[in-house]
Amino acid sequence: MMHKLLLNNGPDIDYKGKEIYIGSNESRDVVILDVTDKSNVTFISKLDYSQIKYAHQGWFTEDQRFFILGDELDEQEYGFNTRTIVFDFSDLDAPVISSTYFGPTTAIDHNGYVKGNHYYLANYRAGLRVLNLDNIANSTNSMNEVGFFDTFPSSDSPAFSGAWSVYPYFSSGNIIISDIESGLIVVRKSNTLSTQNDIKGENAFTLSPNPATAIVTIKASEGNKVESIQLFNVLGQSIFDKIEINATSFQIPVHLYSKGLYLVKINNKMTKKLVLK
Repeated sequence: MMHKLLLNNGPDIDYKGKEIYIGSNESRDVVILDVTDKSNVTFISKLDYSQIKYAHQGWFTEDQRFFILGDELDEQEYGFNTRTIVFDFSDLDAPVISSTYFGPTTAIDHNGYVKGNHYYLANYRAGLRVLNLDNIANSTNSMNEVGFFDTFPSSDSPAFSGAWSVYPYFSSGNIIISDIESGLIVVRKSNTLSTQNDIKGENAFTLSPNPATAIVTIKASEGNKVESIQLFNVLGQSIFDKIEINATSFQIPVHLYSKGLYLVKINNKMTKKLVLK
């Protein structure tokens, strides 16, 4: 259960400049209070939603119209994919559900934060997920995923491991991921750290074993060749670079590197995740 306190500058003029408290009250509801006068807290409204299990944490869009909420236990209880609920708080006396977003995996959602027109979600075993908010006012397709960084590549199941929280507010563009198993991970938006799996030719190369301990083999499928290889750590630093390979397979000695998550860039076109144990 987490709470949000803000100085209201949203669309509801009845509470302009008031200190508004939003309480995510576990298995009960979401409550809105006026706490401007600490000695006389005033109830404004409350709301719930279907299949509520553990209303955990939410964050406002920057115009304070929409409140984006995550329920931490609904994926485990009901078996659907990561669910994020968007509330319209235009009228604090009568808030309504605006839309519901389902992610691409069954992983549990935890803490989420808005910066600009993006929502940065710590999605436990699905890692960091970044959702675009340009269509947040729509009743359907209100958010769409535009990026991710999987800190727990071995599984996306609904369990309490992986990315616990994120922090996207550094002026540098760096994003902090707090991961239960891997610790502190620093990423940023760039082509180097792209890990999208739907690009053309994704199955043209395989990494094995993965996770690896001593040597990892990059193998090309029929009709393809390994031309160049780069290995990056989670800071985006190149720690291995080999060009003019022109072979159907290539081995990287990884025993000198620390345990953790790495990215292998193949032929300067495709990036795959590699875990060292």
